[in-house]
Amino acid sequence: GALRPAADHGTRGPPGNVTTRRLFFALWPGEEERDATLAASRPVREGLGGRVVPRANLHLTLCFLGEAAADAEREYRRTADGIRRDPVTIQLDTLEWWEGPRVLCATSAAAMPDALDLARKICPDIKSFRAHVTLAREVGALAPPTAWPMSPVTWRCDRFVLVESRRDALYSVAGEWTLYSA
Repeated sequence: GALRPAADHGTRGPPGNVTTRRLFFALWPGEEERDATLAASRPVREGLGGRVVPRANLHLTLCFLGEAAADAEREYRRTADGIRRDPVTIQLDTLEWWEGPRVLCATSAAAMPDALDLARKICPDIKSFRAHVTLAREVGALAPPTAWPMSPVTWRCDRFVLVESRRDALYSVAGEWTLYSA
């Protein structure tokens, strides 16, 4: 069956003694991309405050899966095993503050069709997708403007990963799949 993204980030696993892991698929940048993203966003990010996302956690979520038991995780991995496509290139050129979740994100003024295509290959039933990289959480309320230009940063991603969100607020890569040029 098709993978279904979690309804929201508050989804909890099955009742009982079933062991689950909180999982999501993501584009995972290299060290240079992380450094460039942080450098380009620094003036706005430092001016707004909030809880900065640790450098090692920077990523672009493709599909949030929520709490997953081992059998569901095996199905997610089988779906990922079957994905064939070229590497994904994204350009981040805009910083936005999102009021609902109170986060500062790097995103793009233009659509990112490659990221959307990969997200749909992983989770065909995905309802909405806005490619972004969360840079800070718990950013206080802002008066306009709530978007700022950023020096463009390009991520060329030749892999996507399955990530576990652990209770210690760090992410660990639980699996990775290579994207090949045709």
